[in-house]
Amino acid sequence: MAAPIPGPQTLEELRAALGAGQRHFPGLRLGDLDGVDLDLSDCDLRGSSFKEARLGRARFRGAQLEGCCFQQALLWGADLSTAQARHSFWHEADLTGSRLQGVEFSGALLHRCCLRGVVAAGSHWRQARLVEADFRSGLDQLTDLGGADFQGADLSFALLQGAQLHGADLRGACLYGTDLRNADLREADLRGCDLGDCNLGDANLDGARQA
Repeated sequence: MAAPIPGPQTLEELRAALGAGQRHFPGLRLGDLDGVDLDLSDCDLRGSSFKEARLGRARFRGAQLEGCCFQQALLWGADLSTAQARHSFWHEADLTGSRLQGVEFSGALLHRCCLRGVVAAGSHWRQARLVEADFRSGLDQLTDLGGADFQGADLSFALLQGAQLHGADLRGACLYGTDLRNADLREADLRGCDLGDCNLGDANLDGARQA
C-alpha cells in the first residue's frame, strides 16, 4: 500500500499547492508561520496547527477548522466568516478587528483571546470557553455580536464593555465577573444567567429576557 503523500511543510509549498487548486490540507503543522494575507478560504484544515503563526488579514472564509490549534497566533483583521471551527484552540490568540460573521466556534477554547472590534453578527459560541476573553470595542471598530449564540458559554471575567449584543442568546452562559458595562443587550436572552456576579453598569437591557 502506497504511503500517503505528506501535506505542505512550508509556506512556499502551501502557496504552490493552493496555486495548483488544492484545498484539502488536514493535519498541517505550520506553527510560527509568517502567512500575512494568506488566502485559505474554503480549505479543509481540520486538525491543523498554526501555533504562534502570524496570519494578519488572512482569509479563512468558509474553511473547515475543526480541532485546529491557533494558540498565540496573530490574526488581526483576518476573515473567518462562516468558518467551521468547532472544538478548536485559540488560547491567547489575537483576532482584533477580524470578520467572524456566522463563524462556528461551538465547544472551542478561547481563553484570554483578544477579540476587540470583531464583526461577528450571527456567530456561534455554544459551550465555548471564553474565560478572560477581551471583546471590548477597538479604537475605530465597535465589537458587533448582534444575534450571536452564546448558549452555555463560559464568559467568566470576559471584557464586553460597549459591545453590541442586540438579540444575542446568552441562555445558561456563565457570566461570573463578566464586564458588560455600556453593552447593548436589547432583546438579548439572559434566561438561566446569574446576573448578580457580573457588571451591568449602564448596559441597555430594553426588551431583554431574564430569569
